[in-house]
Amino acid sequence: MVWLTTKEAAELLGYTERAVRAKATNKEYVSRYIPSSTGQGGKRMEVSLESLPDQAQRAYHNQTTGDAQTVFNTDYASTKEQRRKGESRALAVAEYRKFLKQSKKAGMAKKTEIMGLFVEQWNRDHDFQISKKSLYDWMKKSKSGQVEKLVDRRGGYNRGQSTIPKKYRELFNSLYLRQTKPTIESCYREVKLNANLNGDFLPGIKAFRNYVKNMDDATVVRAREGEKAFDDKCMPYMERDYSKLLPNQFWVSDHHLWDIFVRVPDGKGGWKLERPWGSYWMDMRTRKVMASIVRTESPNSDIVLCSFGLGVEHFGIPNGVRLDNGKDYKAQDMFYPQGKYIVSDDEKEKIFTSLAANLQIEVTYAIPYNAKAKPIERLFNTFEGQLGKMYPSYAGSNAKQRPEDLKNLAIMDVITLEEFITQHNQYVYRIYNETGHSGDAMYGKSPNQVYADIPFTVRRASKEVLYFSLMRVKGQRVVQRNGVTFKGIHFYNDSCINYIGQKVAARYDPTKPEILYIFDLDENFLFVAEEVQKQGWDLTAEDYQRENRRKKIARQKAQNTYTADNITRSVETIGERLKRQAEEMTCAEIAKPKTIEVIRNSKIEENIRRISMGDIERQYEDTLKQNAARKKAVSDKQKELADKFKKKMLDRAYQKQA
Repeated sequence: MVWLTTKEAAELLGYTERAVRAKATNKEYVSRYIPSSTGQGGKRMEVSLESLPDQAQRAYHNQTTGDAQTVFNTDYASTKEQRRKGESRALAVAEYRKFLKQSKKAGMAKKTEIMGLFVEQWNRDHDFQISKKSLYDWMKKSKSGQVEKLVDRRGGYNRGQSTIPKKYRELFNSLYLRQTKPTIESCYREVKLNANLNGDFLPGIKAFRNYVKNMDDATVVRAREGEKAFDDKCMPYMERDYSKLLPNQFWVSDHHLWDIFVRVPDGKGGWKLERPWGSYWMDMRTRKVMASIVRTESPNSDIVLCSFGLGVEHFGIPNGVRLDNGKDYKAQDMFYPQGKYIVSDDEKEKIFTSLAANLQIEVTYAIPYNAKAKPIERLFNTFEGQLGKMYPSYAGSNAKQRPEDLKNLAIMDVITLEEFITQHNQYVYRIYNETGHSGDAMYGKSPNQVYADIPFTVRRASKEVLYFSLMRVKGQRVVQRNGVTFKGIHFYNDSCINYIGQKVAARYDPTKPEILYIFDLDENFLFVAEEVQKQGWDLTAEDYQRENRRKKIARQKAQNTYTADNITRSVETIGERLKRQAEEMTCAEIAKPKTIEVIRNSKIEENIRRISMGDIERQYEDTLKQNAARKKAVSDKQKELADKFKKKMLDRAYQKQA
């Protein structure tokens, strides 16, 4: 048999010690007296554990075996009524002490008489009635009249405090700490069922709510939301000092799918809704948007290159770039970190320098799925808040945030893609870049103002070097009898006859996909190949003459010793081809930098020296005119044949009627 002190029994039962002694005296609990120097009359009462209710016995065994955890509700103090009475008791004690002090000064000596007079006066003036015994007990509990010590906690002193056995606590953890995010109620039902089968005591659901409230937030986030949420919300992060950067020292880039719908043609005479994509380059020091391209097609490497070329032409070449981990940013001919890459798996050597190597750009890729590593993503939130939400076709970033009235919006009330591009460029370059910024080291200035105020070195390259550096390189090709095949299309030059069977590499301008620049595997320029125009079946004499002339030239080149041709095509920059979009940009006047650094590339410059620009421009324009004339002639011929056939059929019909 286990014997407990009245204090221990009171804690298990939720009673006061006086109540426990009274129940033991009335034979509700088995009790005994043992000799004690601290008890009244030299003896102390003990209560038998086995005579207490089963709930109290289980609570005792859970505590003594170390198999339980006490859970506290820190929000609980006492009931409102108990608190109100405690405040009244504290006030009575404080008032009595004042009354006692004044009475002693008046010459009254007996405390019993003074207390009696105070009690009579208090009961006349207050609804809360007291007695001398009560007042004496309250003064023993708190001489200074503290409210917390005078609150009656019977039936509620341990409210918000309960004990959860260890094995059920672990079972609850295994159920609750999952990424499926089950509710406390569902987990509690499972634990409760298990406890009932074992015949064990289990506290109510409030104990488990308090247990969850006391859990470590980092543990809950990692278990229920995953590693990424844990890293984003709980892990410490490095803080960067933007004041130590210079303009053009680092550009950062990413794509953004706008949370609005725009209207575009569906190719069938009607309209359809699409969400536009934007590709952006931002200067990290000034937060200035350097370039952007908006379209409805998904991001790709060509868009990355075009937008980068647009920014470089206007503002110079950045010292470094910080990029997303998407495959469109990892194209080997663009920002390949090692600078050189393999044209083909068959080649052992790494050949062909990348864009980053040609322009001497440091490349850094962000940690995957880490938004803090790409500060440009905060810019997209600004764009959506200041521009995207202005449109009735705003759809929200997910289905839960989608406005309900969006489904009632007529398609003709949705802005077109062209209108959005115009308004987008006006906002980005005339509003955002000119608006004060609260970011680190911005000092409330606008991106354009900070970009203009800080002196820095602008890195530039010649028009021709920049143009060839911004070309795409599409791997190794083998020259065949009809030229070089790229994307299922043949590209031909009269010089192809001298390279049949040889391996070459093809460069192309994304804005001019109809021509290829052909290089050998040592990066030496060879010739420009044009797209071979497929012919119809009704060929004219002129068509035959042109094909015979092509064969004659090929035969002559095969018979003669090959001499390098000075044949190439337009060296118009990507920025010039995108001039219509660039003209919409309004950029602040750049403060004159201290120095201008010119990027040199001997290999590219050597290839350029072999090119006669004026002749190439004229030849390229003549080729375009010839292709257009040939297409028109074919179309006219087809129309003439159709008219003849129609007339012939009508004549037959008239003859039958006759």
